[in-house]
Amino acid sequence: MKHTSIPLLLVIFLVSLFTNISNGQQKPPATPPSTPAKTDTRPLVQLSGVITAPDGISAIPYSTVNIRHSFRGTIAGLDGFYSLVVAEKDTIEYRALGFKKFSVIVPTGNAEQKYTQNVLLETDTLSELPTTVSPYLTPEEFKQAFLSLKLKDDLTERAKKNLDQENMRELYESLARDGQENQLYTLQQIASSSYYAGGQKNYSMLGNGVPVPTSLLNPFAWAEFIKAIKEGKYKKKKKDKDHDKEKDAKSKNNYDY
Repeated sequence: MKHTSIPLLLVIFLVSLFTNISNGQQKPPATPPSTPAKTDTRPLVQLSGVITAPDGISAIPYSTVNIRHSFRGTIAGLDGFYSLVVAEKDTIEYRALGFKKFSVIVPTGNAEQKYTQNVLLETDTLSELPTTVSPYLTPEEFKQAFLSLKLKDDLTERAKKNLDQENMRELYESLARDGQENQLYTLQQIASSSYYAGGQKNYSMLGNGVPVPTSLLNPFAWAEFIKAIKEGKYKKKKKDKDHDKEKDAKSKNNYDY
């Protein structure tokens, strides 16, 4: 009787297949239970204060106040006042443009859960090297462009025309007076009217602005007056005197009772 032998490779394949199936049916090991995250049990504190310059008087508006290693913070007001809820032992950072950063740690043992921290920020000056901005790459290029510049004749003639004295005088006379000039002109007219008051008619009140002085100070008027007296122009004639006497008598009789 002839026996058939199973090949060795087939035996190895079946053993490995059985092993994989048995391993796949085993349950995965259970993961250990996760520990709960620690909660922050530090007491909360109401932090407030004023941020000022080194002089302690000038407030620094809109300064930033942040808690380090967190996304919480606030911005100071226009008067430099700030207020923020923090926890004890928090590191607070103060920043402002043009000033150095300042840090402070909130102390512990605040019975009233309030803490005041006024901050003086030191100025931070940044200096840079001077920079010259020029449309040309080198000074030689600028010199060449300046020497090759040609002004038009019409621009020169226009400048001479604008500076002409006659044109400037016409322009000056055509412009209206402003408020200050009108006030000065009116005050001058009032002063002139007061100075020449009591003589002839004050023609400045009529609008022409030319006050006429009194004749008492006019030597030509005095000469005419003396000449008229010598010629007897101011003497009344006999006929006029008799007429005046009759008129006075009639008026006297009318009032006799």
